Amino acid sequence: MEKEKIREELLKLKSENNFRSLKKFEGKEINFSSNDYLGIAQDKKLLEEFYLNYKPKLSSSSSRLMTGSYKEVMELEKRAEEIYKKPCIVFNSGFDANSSIIETFYGKNSLIITDRLNHASIYEGIINSGAEIKRYKHLDMENLEEILKKYSDRYSDILVVCETIYSMDGDITPIKEITELKKKYNFSLMVDEAHSYGVYGYGMAYNFNLVKDIDFLVIPLGKGGGSVGAFVFCEKILKEYIINKSRKFIFTTALPPVNHLWNLFILNKMESEEFDVKRKELFKRIDFTLKKLKEKGIKTNSASHIISVVTGDNRKIIKIEKNLREKGYFIYGVKEPAVPKNTARFRISLNPEISFKNIENFIEELKYELDTVF
Repeated sequence: MEKEKIREELLKLKSENNFRSLKKFEGKEINFSSNDYLGIAQDKKLLEEFYLNYKPKLSSSSSRLMTGSYKEVMELEKRAEEIYKKPCIVFNSGFDANSSIIETFYGKNSLIITDRLNHASIYEGIINSGAEIKRYKHLDMENLEEILKKYSDRYSDILVVCETIYSMDGDITPIKEITELKKKYNFSLMVDEAHSYGVYGYGMAYNFNLVKDIDFLVIPLGKGGGSVGAFVFCEKILKEYIINKSRKFIFTTALPPVNHLWNLFILNKMESEEFDVKRKELFKRIDFTLKKLKEKGIKTNSASHIISVVTGDNRKIIKIEKNLREKGYFIYGVKEPAVPKNTARFRISLNPEISFKNIENFIEELKYELDTVF
């Protein structure tokens, strides 16, 4: 470790407006950056109902392979398997699940074909695996098939990886088309549903009856699930291999039983009338927001609960972010290198807890900032 080089690197990040710091959030501002898409974590009635009926332990105190496999996590996995009709194993996070699957099952003789805009957790798994990597153009099924045609005879071990909904722009993968490609080419498929679980009930793969066609279905629970952790659905033999070979599963303390019980509590409510109301309220706000943005001449290509507004360079977005926070709106700018140069953007995340009036006022202020900050 050379501290002088570290210092220089940090100074360089600051000069390029790429320096990150932790911002204290106390909940006073109206939050347009939360991933709690259904407002589950903010729902006081839900929390009261949960704590009235459950008194779970607050620490697992061990890994799953030691004494961390409490009845709560076993019940959660069993219930998830009943719903999705496929073996399930719970990971501590979506990041761990994604990276672990790839680095556990694939190696230097494998080919990973990934959407160019897949999450960092997927790329970390690919790097750690040592596998060959090919990127297909974002959401471009023709380009994906071109790569499959070219390489399917050269590799016996191919994995295609995608997300159902992408976090930067809220755009959606045509996963039906990818599962159709499985009938023509020999590859395994891994799908990440981080941004669709909750918003679309049990997820898009479940809704389209595609769970059986997906080799690794990853459902992180920290967004639309209002919690933490991740489901991984796969064949029994693959689940057993994870338990025996996945370092990120074996060598980590399991999530506390309270988290598993909360996840089970939410899973059992996910398709209820109560949660249908939440989804309807969310989509009303999506339509309202898109309408108001259009009225103000603010461009966006999004049509989901994640609405992207490109502002330009890092310097501008940092200034607008600061100004909006001073006005009572918490929204976090996404800067390069997380996105391409000169495409820094605000990622507006909606949930049913934000009032229409607050959305309208926020868009007024956003329009003012976009027009006046250079």
